Amino acid sequence: MSWYLTIRSDPQYSRETATGPLTEFLATLPELAATDRMEFRNAPGSPWVCVVLARADGSGSYATEDRWLPAVNVVELVCGDGDEEWYVSLAGRVAQFLGWEAVEEHSVRKVWPLS
Repeated sequence: MSWYLTIRSDPQYSRETATGPLTEFLATLPELAATDRMEFRNAPGSPWVCVVLARADGSGSYATEDRWLPAVNVVELVCGDGDEEWYVSLAGRVAQFLGWEAVEEHSVRKVWPLS
């Protein structure tokens, strides 16, 4: 079963970040491999994960697009079964890079930064 970790600036998705520096950062993470310009997947040997870069509306809804977006306001980790700490660690590193927060999508449980 999949579960989701959402990385965002705030609950209203009010800030965007440039996509270029974000994809450059994600490309440095050894557990990820780019699948296209707006998506990363797990590298061989890592737990299954899909990292989607998107532009969400104020409620957090978004559609994935095949085209390059110059700026995004959400990074969604679609997580598989596996070590929850691994996924939370990955989300935390991305959130820290952006200066954003990471929350578990449906429970809105903040996983980074911890208060």
